This record gives sequence, C-alpha cells and structure tokens, in this order.
Amino acid sequence: MTHNISQRTSEALLRRSPSLFFTHLFPKIDTVRNFECPWYLHAISKYLLEMYYGTCPRLILNAPPRSLKTSLANTYFIPWLLGKDPSTKVMVVTYGDDLSSTLAKATKKVFLHPAYKKIFPHTVLENDNMQATRLRTSKGGHVIFTSLHGVMTGLGADWIILDDPLQVAHMRSETRLDDVIRVFKQSVSTRLNNPKNGKILLIQQRISPNDLCGALTDTPMHPWKILCLPARFDEPAQFDLGLFGKKDVETGDLLTPARMPEAFLNEKKAEMGDAAYYAQYLQKPLHESDCPIDFKKIKHISREEFDEISLAPTIYQSWDTALSDKPSADYSAVTTWAKFEDGRYVLLDAARYRVTSEKLQSKIVQQARAHSARFVCIEKANHAADLIRMVAPEMPDGCIVRSVPTGGTSKMQRLEAQLHKINTGKVFFLSDEPNLELVNNELRQFPNGRYDDLVDSFSQALAQMGTGSGVPFWRIS
Repeated sequence: MTHNISQRTSEALLRRSPSLFFTHLFPKIDTVRNFECPWYLHAISKYLLEMYYGTCPRLILNAPPRSLKTSLANTYFIPWLLGKDPSTKVMVVTYGDDLSSTLAKATKKVFLHPAYKKIFPHTVLENDNMQATRLRTSKGGHVIFTSLHGVMTGLGADWIILDDPLQVAHMRSETRLDDVIRVFKQSVSTRLNNPKNGKILLIQQRISPNDLCGALTDTPMHPWKILCLPARFDEPAQFDLGLFGKKDVETGDLLTPARMPEAFLNEKKAEMGDAAYYAQYLQKPLHESDCPIDFKKIKHISREEFDEISLAPTIYQSWDTALSDKPSADYSAVTTWAKFEDGRYVLLDAARYRVTSEKLQSKIVQQARAHSARFVCIEKANHAADLIRMVAPEMPDGCIVRSVPTGGTSKMQRLEAQLHKINTGKVFFLSDEPNLELVNNELRQFPNGRYDDLVDSFSQALAQMGTGSGVPFWRIS
C-alpha cells in the first residue's frame, strides 16, 4: 500500500479505516511475518465505522476463537478511536480481571508504538504507572478495563465494549449465564454517558443458546445489528467490505481456509463435541435437550461405500415450500434421499432457498434433474396444488410428483413418528457432504431453533419412503 503512494496519503488512509490501521500496525507490534489481512476483518471494520458514524449504536460480533476479532475490534480499534478523538471515553468489560489486565497491556502497547504516533500524533497517553487498567489521554479521554463484577459505580463511557463476558468453561452453567445477563441489564448498560448516542459493542464467540447474545436478540424488535462470521457458512451471504467492495460466500465456504481448513474443523468437532463446536466455531448453539433424536443412532456412509452398494436406489426428494424471498421469511427446503430395497435410507444432499414462486418452480425442476429423482414429494399447502401443476410437465422422464398432506399433526409429532427408522439403524447420512450440515444443525436445534424447514423435509421424506404412498400424484412419462 505504501510503496505507490506518499506517506501522507498512506497515513490518511489508515485514519479512515480500522482494518487498514490494523493491517499496518499488527505485524509491527505483534511481530507477525507475512501477514495478509483476511477479507472478514474488512467486514468487521465496515461495521465499526458504522458505529463510529452513529448509524449502528448497538453491534454484536460473533466469530470463532483465534479469528483476530478481539485484536481488531478491541485492542487496535480503541487506539484508532481515540486517535480520531482523544477525548473519547471507553469502558471495556470482560469475564475476569486477568483478561482485563491482559487487554489493557496490549492496548497500551499500541498507543505507545512509534508507528502509532506517526498516524495520530495528537493522541498522547498520560504517564500513570499506578493505573495498569486505566489509560488516560492528555485531552481528557480514557479507556477503563474492568470485569463483569468489577467496580463500575461512578464510571461512565461513550463506548462500552464487552469482550467475551463469560468463560467457555461456564457454558453449561445456567446460573452463570443468567448472572451475565442480569449484570449487563442492571449495571453495564447503564454506564453510557449519553444513552441515546452512546455505543455498545459485544464481541463473543457463541457458547450457548442462552448466552448474552441470545438474550439480547431473542425478540424480533431488538436494536442490535449482528455480524455473524462462522468458520463454515451454511448459506450464501454477501458482506460489505467498505473500501474493498463486496464479498460473496456460498454454502460450505470456509471463513479462513488457510488458518482453519476443513481437516482442522473436523478435528475440533471430534475433540470438543457437537455442542461446543457448533456454538464456538459455527456460531449456531444447539438446543439438544428438547430434540427427540438420538444422534448416535444416525449412521454415516462414505461416498466410496455408497457407490459400492450393488442395489439400485430409488431417489426421493422432499420439499417443504414457502413463497417469499424476504429476509425474514421461512425457507423452501429440500432433502434428497436414496432408498434401498434392504430398508436403508441414505440422505444425499440438502438445500434451502428464499425465493418467489416462479424461482421456486425452477429450483424444484433443477433439483429433480440434478439427482434423477424418481419421486418428488411436496408438502400440501395452500399453494402446493398450483406449484405441482406448474412443475410436473418440466420434470425428468419417469418422475412422479406427490402432494403430501400433514394430517393435522405438529412438526414434532411428524418427526417422532419416524424415530423408529433412526433407532433401528436404517437412516444414514452421506459423509463429507457439506450441505448435510444444514440438516444436522436444524435437527439438533429443533424444536427451539430459528428454522425448522429442513426438519419438516426430513420427516416427510422418511414417511414417504416408508409407505410408498402419497396422493394425488402426477406421473410424467
């Protein structure tokens, strides 16, 4: 960056962008060689700038461990923030005094580095060796590092940054979880000097459905913006990188493949167990306690083993449909299965879409053709009959489209009716198929998760494969 532009221009850019500021100073201060700023740090920077300019007063940042989220959004962002305005007052709250002290030392190191002083020469720390967790500027600004149960009475701030307010070791302690929420609502959130214009930033990896992030966002009208950065994405998304344009990700893409490749994530999942892995790395904490499935009974089969099966499978596709592309709408979800004559059901693929009716028709046909489906089962809803009439003529030869009534039963009842197939070892998941994480995730969070469209598709498929029925149907020959 600095090779082709003047030093003055370079320093001006560093003052504009927290991620550029971080990229410039981080290798110098933390002695990191060959550092290349990953794209998602620019996405974090864009949100931090929205906070700085007042368009986003409440932000939650969810990202995996060791993803540099604290380094950028706390340790380096604070010096950038006080570099812009040395009178700014910041309070940093963590789960304990030791972490607060560590963060204070790291932040002070940035302030005192010669490279920082070149960028922000007017921001100078006062010499106060007696206050290790309180950094003060000569212009009246300060940064106070404290813990959740530390002294807050009489303290005020323009910015409050909560960084990992609860240790992972306490993820299963409802008492600890409730305590964090209570302290935030009754104490931390009251420390803003100006409640209307003050900023609150929560930086955390998810640890439980009932953690602080979950509590703050459990109502539809909550005021928080959320930047969620899972180690592996389970749906397409686009991120605004500010000066660096846009970033599109697809289902199965990794957040940082160089640092957290697929093999690393698989090792972590085996090492940590599903509950901790899904929360901390995928930012999808599980509600396993209420799910009726014994996941140990679901078997897995490799692609090689599947291809060696001598029996010819019948391919089923099961759709739970919705007709909206709005961000808040339910998904249209499909699971693709292979049914064998020996009674095995193998889940091959899964997908979900938020699309209009016309685009959904196209997706149904595309999926059927891609997998050479013999049966396409669509849950009977108000729009199902019209949908089936539209897609039936476009289906591959020999494909049968079924309309499947729910029988007035609940989602839980429909799933429970199929548990015997799982418990008797008949249900298999195709190993190493990234899209099946979507199904696994929804099943583990059911019935408390945000989405359950793939759960419905899952239950419906097992029901249809087990009975061989489904009327009315349209045969295409």
